[in-house]
Amino acid sequence: MERLRVSLYLMIVLSIFHTNFDGANATKLKSDKLCSQCSNCESKQCPASEAYPHMTAFDNTLIAGALQSDFVDSDDRGVYSVPDIKGGESEEYNAYFGWKSTSGSTSGYHRFSNYMDKCSGGQSYLTVDKNKKVRLRSLSSLESLAEADWKSINPPKKLDHQEVRFWVSRMTGKCLTVFPGKKIKKVVGVAECKFDGSNVNQLFAFRFHYHKAFCCCGVHNN
Repeated sequence: MERLRVSLYLMIVLSIFHTNFDGANATKLKSDKLCSQCSNCESKQCPASEAYPHMTAFDNTLIAGALQSDFVDSDDRGVYSVPDIKGGESEEYNAYFGWKSTSGSTSGYHRFSNYMDKCSGGQSYLTVDKNKKVRLRSLSSLESLAEADWKSINPPKKLDHQEVRFWVSRMTGKCLTVFPGKKIKKVVGVAECKFDGSNVNQLFAFRFHYHKAFCCCGVHNN
């Protein structure tokens, strides 16, 4: 009987500890910066994050548009390589949902839209214009839908095991590229493709392992 009481007591203590521990972790995950820029939220629960993976560069930095990172503000239409921060690992920065991909089975091209960009009036598609400038825009604003079309090309065999690939613009025929520099936020544009892998800044991967990532103001997954 005494042993049963001790066991029940321990179960209660562990239950209280677990609840408090989870609560303490939950209070750390705040999205004040996101909410101050875009409070739109379609539900109180995030969809499956696997449908909105993150794009990463060859050096594992995050490829982010508006609100996909605390380093990119809502009114910034550019696309950047920024520090890759996992949810819950930092008290200063959060993680967010990534890109939605749609593809035309006949064309072989993909289009990417920024899941987080709910306050931009549809200016959420990864595009490149005739001046080779990569930015987020709405499909209705484009001179040609080719500006939003990207084709996947596999890398050389020596790099194929890293799940990276080239993304070639249908508009320009050039490859999505991170332009190197000393700034923490590096610009993403397009450049002549180096399919031999000599420019690793043209190689990108999609990652599905993000947890504790916000999908909108105040709501994150587990």
